[in-house]
Amino acid sequence: MPRTLLALALVLAGAVLVAAQAPARTTTTPAVALPPLSQTCPMHPDVVESKPGSCPLCKMNLVPVRLDASWMCPVHAVVIESQAGTCRLCGRPLVPVVVSLTWTCRGEVNAEFLEPGVCRDGSPRIGKRTLRPHGNHNPQHGGQFFMAPDTWHHLEGTLPRERLFRLHIYDDYARPLPAAALAAMNARVVTRQRFDSATRTTIEDEAFPLKPSKDGRSLEATIARPALPAAMSVKVRFKSDSSEYRFDFTFRELTREPAGPTLAASRPAAPRQPRASAPAAAPVETAPVYTVPTEPLPGTMAELLADLAKRRDEVRVLVQKGDFGAIWVPAFQAKDVAVALEPHVDHLAPQERSHAEPALADVVRTAWQLDAAGDTGNAEEVGKAFTLFTDAVSRLTYAFSATQP
Repeated sequence: MPRTLLALALVLAGAVLVAAQAPARTTTTPAVALPPLSQTCPMHPDVVESKPGSCPLCKMNLVPVRLDASWMCPVHAVVIESQAGTCRLCGRPLVPVVVSLTWTCRGEVNAEFLEPGVCRDGSPRIGKRTLRPHGNHNPQHGGQFFMAPDTWHHLEGTLPRERLFRLHIYDDYARPLPAAALAAMNARVVTRQRFDSATRTTIEDEAFPLKPSKDGRSLEATIARPALPAAMSVKVRFKSDSSEYRFDFTFRELTREPAGPTLAASRPAAPRQPRASAPAAAPVETAPVYTVPTEPLPGTMAELLADLAKRRDEVRVLVQKGDFGAIWVPAFQAKDVAVALEPHVDHLAPQERSHAEPALADVVRTAWQLDAAGDTGNAEEVGKAFTLFTDAVSRLTYAFSATQP
């Protein structure tokens, strides 16, 4: 997650996030209530929990983090605002980002706090919003954005014209890779393929090599004219000795580049509030707002089970549409419903409880797997994760069904 991407209001469950560098600073202490503390894994920042514990992936102790939502210019990364709007330097719409919120003291290099307060010299602590890398799932060219399984590369596929497929590749900060790195990759776009059940292999009937574009900013291929909606797969080795990864794209229409700023809007405007000088070093990159829309959960067991089935069906529709980047929303909502069902397990008979407890844990686990598979854009992995998810939901529903009148 991500996500790309992947924008709604921020909540702090299930964010795919990592600590970043080159923070943007403000010198004022927030007057509003602070966002709550969450717990995240130092190695797997996609793991974000509300309580202390250990990482379910690597078992490391979770560490506290205070996550907050901001808005950043996709071109001028030093422009970070607290509300949606346009960039004061170029006029482009700001994109949603997630930051980790800390405070520091001037002249104290290693001083970093999770609370505002007063420094040793009596001056107020300086608020610091640090954007988190390897989570920017905002498409930059109007396409579909995925994260590679290596958790470093990110890809965006576009179909700007009927017979032109273009692939943009980024690093973990969502910065475009240099031309030399693109030229060293081995990639192709597959527009027709089929699975041979006899050999259990995928046969590519129509594939086109992806070559560096003239400007060296992307990989592209001239393909056969597709019928929209068009499904196609990209298979790429980022290095000669690396694994080949598959990414599945579905285009319902031709993609469009985001509109550039108008001439009037490109003139710098005065900042809305005093700001410390922005760092001139490496740019701060964006991270997505991984937002699970919050809705009041039902109170009764029957209503919770109905809501769980609703979320499962929403995931199914997204899988069928190939909208993998949006799967995490209903998947994480299903996870929340499963957690809300946990107290009701105590009311089950021993036999039903023995089935419900592992099924509940599997719903939570497979929701995470769906999120991870959706981020990578691999239809096969998404299908496997969805099968496990639906099986867990069915087992949980069956365990509770015996108690229903």
